[in-house]
Amino acid sequence: MSTAKQTATPISRDVVIVEGSDARDYLNTQLTQDIMAIGLGESAWSFLLDPKSSIVALVRVTRIGQDRITLDVEPGHGDAVRSRLDGLLFRTDARFSQATWPGVSWHGPGSAAQVADAPIVSRSPWAGIEGLDVVGPSVSVPSGTDRLSEDELEAMRIEAGWPAMGKEIIDGITPAMTGLVELTVSFDKGCYTGQELVARVHHRGAAPTKRLVGIQTGEHAVSAGQEFSIDGDVAGFVTSSSCSEALGYLARKFETPQDVLVGDAPAKVLSLA
Repeated sequence: MSTAKQTATPISRDVVIVEGSDARDYLNTQLTQDIMAIGLGESAWSFLLDPKSSIVALVRVTRIGQDRITLDVEPGHGDAVRSRLDGLLFRTDARFSQATWPGVSWHGPGSAAQVADAPIVSRSPWAGIEGLDVVGPSVSVPSGTDRLSEDELEAMRIEAGWPAMGKEIIDGITPAMTGLVELTVSFDKGCYTGQELVARVHHRGAAPTKRLVGIQTGEHAVSAGQEFSIDGDVAGFVTSSSCSEALGYLARKFETPQDVLVGDAPAKVLSLA
């Protein structure tokens, strides 16, 4: 759901802070994004992968100092990010700390131009939606601001087709399945953990075994975890739902758009591209 006026929603983000003279070089060997290309005050989205190219986390990388980087992720997933990175150091000047910071997710006309004094100030990556995330130790929603509820923000995320940790990003999901490779992966940098499969799929133009799609459910309520079928064959499963929109994974052999049944409820799957 898009909004016709400027609104704000309080959010919370787990933040892993990496600092030291080797911080950027080290993170460049671990993340899919080109960390060396991120300027001071800039942010970029990246995947953190395991050696088999499954996603550990979708993180926003922000360079908040010359050799100081933050990786922020949904609450509850900071430990996984830190444990994956912090345990691999060897004779490297990169120090880790961790926190949970409050923030504000702004949306609506003019929100991307908000002036904010915070470590993380990043335009929303949600397709077709103007927005700005502001995250830091002392960030709060200004008094008198029109608010968008968490449920409304979740509906907006689903409409935009943006994957969430623990919902769309679960065990066994690889970058190509999410549709975010262009935004999150650099094919011009050096090696990083999990690179082999990501590069092979990309350069061969191979389709992943399943891909994230939008699901129009109309008046029918659906739930995460429900399977959907096409002509009696199981074609995929729902990962998130809100009102008349949902997200889910569709098996490679099926095309979009396509009429499906979620249980006994009719729906339509659509490409997010």
